[in-house]
Amino acid sequence: MNRRRFLQSSAAALAATSLPLGWRRVEAGSFRLRTRPRLTFYGSNPQVSGSCHLLETTQGLYVIDCGLFMSDVRDAAAENRELPFDPKEVKAMFLTHAHVDHMGRIPLLYKRGFRGKIYCTDCTRDLTAIMLDSGPRERSKEDIEDMGGPEDAEGALGLLAAQPYNSRVKKDGLEFRFTDAGHILGSAMVEVWADGAKVLFGGDMGPSHSPILCRATQHFGADAVLVESTYGPVPTEPIDFQEFGRKLQKVIDGGGSVLIPAFALHKTQIIIYILHRLIREKILDSKVYIYSDSSTAQKCTKVYNDFREYYDPEAKKEDKLFYKNRYREMSGRDSLETHGNAPAIYISTSGMLDHANAPKHLVRMADNEKNACFVVGYQAPNSVGRKLLNGEKRIKVPVEEEGPDGKFFRDLKDCDIKLQVEKISGFSSHAPGQEILEWVAGFKEIGELYVVHGDEDRSTGLAEAAARMGVNAVAPKRGETFEVIGERVKPGSPPKLTKKSGGELAPVDK
Repeated sequence: MNRRRFLQSSAAALAATSLPLGWRRVEAGSFRLRTRPRLTFYGSNPQVSGSCHLLETTQGLYVIDCGLFMSDVRDAAAENRELPFDPKEVKAMFLTHAHVDHMGRIPLLYKRGFRGKIYCTDCTRDLTAIMLDSGPRERSKEDIEDMGGPEDAEGALGLLAAQPYNSRVKKDGLEFRFTDAGHILGSAMVEVWADGAKVLFGGDMGPSHSPILCRATQHFGADAVLVESTYGPVPTEPIDFQEFGRKLQKVIDGGGSVLIPAFALHKTQIIIYILHRLIREKILDSKVYIYSDSSTAQKCTKVYNDFREYYDPEAKKEDKLFYKNRYREMSGRDSLETHGNAPAIYISTSGMLDHANAPKHLVRMADNEKNACFVVGYQAPNSVGRKLLNGEKRIKVPVEEEGPDGKFFRDLKDCDIKLQVEKISGFSSHAPGQEILEWVAGFKEIGELYVVHGDEDRSTGLAEAAARMGVNAVAPKRGETFEVIGERVKPGSPPKLTKKSGGELAPVDK
């Protein structure tokens, strides 16, 4: 599908809804000669996953992120096999960070003919190489044919072009600059100057308390701004990592071990860092063994260790962030053999206990009430982690085994749940709605605000809160196209959000 046909089809799908004063939505069949950029939203609306935004300028078509759709989309498998544009027409791509819901479809982009540069930070470049190499072991031949295989991933990696933070450069017909988003190490916001307008793609924005990372960069002016809304219109909650440490130590003192299922990228590194800090503060026993047995997580930890220049001032003070005390990296097989020895803390993937080594730990630990599973991240509906949080006492746990032919298969094991299960908040890498509104209030002047990367009620709720600041804010629907008008205003003070302002929104911790 060429660019004109894509815009025609997406514009034709728009609903006839009214928009605030200052918006100019592109109507079906409107293809007059343009002088302003256009934005089309595909993915991460009205849900979190599948981030993909299209920027059309007089210089060509550009893509910002191209991520996988996950379990928050009804038919993610089908969605992940499609692109709503012709990759051969895309001049360049900008990648905000290395989470798969932002970069997981890059092999497909390459397979379909994209050969432009993929601009990102150097840390994101290295983490992306790891994450693209860590796909599911049991991918079918059909998946590889439809979504791209190892050769496509390798080809795409050759397109990655690292750019420094805070340096305005001109390449591929655009001027752009990366600034720190504070979400994971190397994450970035992307400022783009084109056709007399400035568009700021906020990416995923980290919370103010996030360990290791610097705070998200405050910007002061743009004609259009994209912000995430993972949490929606919710207040900032206090974080108490010391209480987390006391809970860990209570289990250890009782003779039990703790399983912490965690995503390999960022979540694992933050947990390791916090555990070491708790040991330094004498809340957690320095003699307890901490095992990390995900090879992908170990590679990510090395990258985190290598890019010290991006740490916040507190983290920079320490000689070592990860490799100290009784922290041990080992293979999954070796870590499983430590069960039955002294009480220990196991940090293992997957974060939802649906694959890799975490389910194997659960099977070994589940029938002992002295043990505990501390859930520190988002658990999708029907995941093993969600079933644990729902209090189910008998669960079929998918355990990956290697067959005689070297291929992996899943064996469902019935598991009686007797260990303690507890949800631990505070490890999210997303800013709550209150902090996003405060960031918007920091602008001296701001044009249109597009609220994305959230379930529909969260995105619309945060957009409505921003509108109370006098900002032209909207939560775009999938496939909607907008022309950047750039009617800037000075935002007012952010409303004070409460738990009530979030309505019946369930807590999210991603």
